[in-house]
Amino acid sequence: MKHQVRVAYVDTEGGPLPSAIGQIQGTPTIRAFVPKRSSARNEKQMLSYDSAREVGDLVRFATANMPNYVERVASEAEANAVAAKASRWGLPRVLVFSNKGPGASTSNLLKALSSEFRRRVLIVEVRKHPRTDAIATEHGVDTLPTLLCLNPTSPTPTNRFQGKDPTPGRLSTFVGKCALGKPVLSKPDADQGTKEEL
Repeated sequence: MKHQVRVAYVDTEGGPLPSAIGQIQGTPTIRAFVPKRSSARNEKQMLSYDSAREVGDLVRFATANMPNYVERVASEAEANAVAAKASRWGLPRVLVFSNKGPGASTSNLLKALSSEFRRRVLIVEVRKHPRTDAIATEHGVDTLPTLLCLNPTSPTPTNRFQGKDPTPGRLSTFVGKCALGKPVLSKPDADQGTKEEL
């Protein structure tokens, strides 16, 4: 789960515990702190783990509770809607052209990156499908996977990740260079009255 879930150890005998951890009745105690979708400031909800202490069960718990802020695109209309959303919020986009089909699940790494850089960049997954071929052609994408960084006001990519081994560290660096320095906490044109979530 490296690069996907942050794991921390708390010594319950080393002094007072942080209040966010809550009451500990016994050890070992395992808890997950997951960002709330409705929170602009990534406030966390605490989830207690009460299943078997086996690796497979722990991994399933962690992956089942990973937040997912990846925008999935399966057509030009959806791509245009995401571009409009990015423009409204003033956010850059990272377009991820993958060889996954429309029915496949989003990778845990992309979910983790979408959570890490939430409100600083929109991560958009463009799946391999005849309806998305025009999007790939428009951006000159002929190799998968390819990542493109786009400013909110320009359709021309400012940076491209292609043909390299997409390790978690390289992908995180690429997304970090595309992302804004600080998160956008409210839509600049708030008078539109929509309750759009990021």
